Amino acid sequence: MKNFLSMMAVAAGLTVGAAMPAPASPLYKLIATIPLGGSVKWDYLLFDPSSDRVYVSHGNEVTVVNARTRRVVGELADLPGSHGIAVDPVSRLVYADSAARSVLVAFDPKTLAPRASAPVLADADGVSYDPFSRQIFVSGGDGDGLTPVSTVTGKAAPKIDLGTSPEFHVADGKGAMYVDLVDAGQIARIDSVTDKVSATWPVAPCVHPKGLAIDPRARRLFASCANGMGVVVDADTGQVLAALPIGKGTDAARFDPSHRRFLSSNGDGTLSVIAEQGLASFAVLGDVKTALGARTLAVNPDTGEVFLVTATVTKTIPPADPSDHPHYVFAPGSLKLLVFDPAR
Repeated sequence: MKNFLSMMAVAAGLTVGAAMPAPASPLYKLIATIPLGGSVKWDYLLFDPSSDRVYVSHGNEVTVVNARTRRVVGELADLPGSHGIAVDPVSRLVYADSAARSVLVAFDPKTLAPRASAPVLADADGVSYDPFSRQIFVSGGDGDGLTPVSTVTGKAAPKIDLGTSPEFHVADGKGAMYVDLVDAGQIARIDSVTDKVSATWPVAPCVHPKGLAIDPRARRLFASCANGMGVVVDADTGQVLAALPIGKGTDAARFDPSHRRFLSSNGDGTLSVIAEQGLASFAVLGDVKTALGARTLAVNPDTGEVFLVTATVTKTIPPADPSDHPHYVFAPGSLKLLVFDPAR
């Protein structure tokens, strides 16, 4: 993989971050395992610093976990086809989508009761908050676009047409929203005031960008990709600055500002850790062993704690394509939240 990436980099004029020597102590250690039970179908996680809660998309609901006490404190119910979660830091309302109902629902953070809902595009998926426009953006996988929903009025704005299926998205806090276009192998930039696409950038050699994270201070994006690599992208020009090896089966990426690291959670049971060493220098610190199926994550931005979710694997199904990752069958009721602490 490393040699392949090096050749690709020479051809494309990119930087390839090489893996650094193994650290003397582990990069992360598992400090808690929290049983969640219920369905073994899950998707995104969100850590909310204002409440110290972890929200876990979990089948037809979102499970709410107190990150301090390590206990389940409730659920956001009646969300068939739950995928994404976001919190409006002004109103404190918690937003979650339902793909089966094509709606975004706002929940009271104290009672966890629904307060309002708005229609969104078909196959609702990723959900994120933009503080500049005070809108929640919801991916519509089958709708080939995004639905912006105002947290002020509760109204949904017209569809942002992307012409292809979007995956995850992140905001820079200054009026730009970035979204992975998974099948097109691109990242689109959206003006969150006009809700118009302002740029579309190819991110080769990345294939099928899945997770997306941003360092807003350094103006760097990190997309984790289905072909076992991650790319670092300039958030202003769209230039691909680096291509780095990551694990297989990624479905999420996050930025840890406390350690200045990009993280990719991978279904093959690894957490790929990428260090920022400057505006144009990046290095793979290593792949931390987590658990099979742990493909999505959330991060505490103050401490760097990493939250992942998976379940007990009972069967591994080899991929039809050898370059792809295996799929897993999980034991019913075995869903669990894993908490990893970074080495200080």
